[in-house]
Amino acid sequence: MPTHYARDNVISLTSAREQRDAPKEPEPELTLIVRAINVQADGEVYRQIGLNSAMSLDELHQVLNIVFGMAGEKSPWRFEDQLRNLCDPAQPVGHYLECGGDVLIYYWGLWQINLHCLEMYPRDNGTPRALCIGGSGGFTGDFDQATINAELTGTDTIRDVLSRVRPEVIDLVDRTGVFDFIPLLQALDLKRETLIDATRHHTSRTLPVENSAEASDAFWSCVLALSCLGNDDLFTEVIESTMSTLGWVADDGSPLHAPEITSACEQSLRILADLGAYGPSKLAPVDRLDIYRELLRF
Repeated sequence: MPTHYARDNVISLTSAREQRDAPKEPEPELTLIVRAINVQADGEVYRQIGLNSAMSLDELHQVLNIVFGMAGEKSPWRFEDQLRNLCDPAQPVGHYLECGGDVLIYYWGLWQINLHCLEMYPRDNGTPRALCIGGSGGFTGDFDQATINAELTGTDTIRDVLSRVRPEVIDLVDRTGVFDFIPLLQALDLKRETLIDATRHHTSRTLPVENSAEASDAFWSCVLALSCLGNDDLFTEVIESTMSTLGWVADDGSPLHAPEITSACEQSLRILADLGAYGPSKLAPVDRLDIYRELLRF
């Protein structure tokens, strides 16, 4: 056999060993959308949760106890994979829920909760570690999403998030009790440096231009709704529910609808449209987010 051929086909054991022993690159952190379900004879209790794939099963156990109202109670617990193998509580959630369709089973006392991974997508540093995004029913009481998310977020985190927010927005969040705004403000990462020009920066700090309390609440409700980057239906839902919770009604006592709410802060929204953050000629989402950050931050 020619020596050059043999040389080309020899595997370097040293090189192979180095490759085998080299530390692996950490898996990228993802947001997992998980549906956690407990089926009982008289109905179904479920929670839809956004989770950091890097959190351990031990931390997931604590999250599940909060979202299902079992926090503070003591009971044996464990996780099993879809083949009924016992899971290591120190392993990250993403080790077991690797793609949509994967299943984990959580046992807490006599309860069994099945966790179905629905989807996953990349996350950034501003994304909450755990967030309840929907649900129905409960073991110990009615489903209260705002209270669940306030507990998941934690008092220290809430204080830190609100310390960066304009007083008018803090007042609105406080009066509504809608703590779902906290994860939104956290995800916006208000300490992040923005790239907007000096004109947009100066103009955003002058809004709203209306002086009435109703107009101010209407404007900040609109800004928070716009910050969700959802469609028109979500925008309408957020501003109508927020203004209703704040106690604003039409002259005849009926709930305010979206056109009435936007009319209350029409001049400010017109300026916001000129900035590219509202209306049919909106800027790209990443550019709009910078404007919303400047509006909301203290």
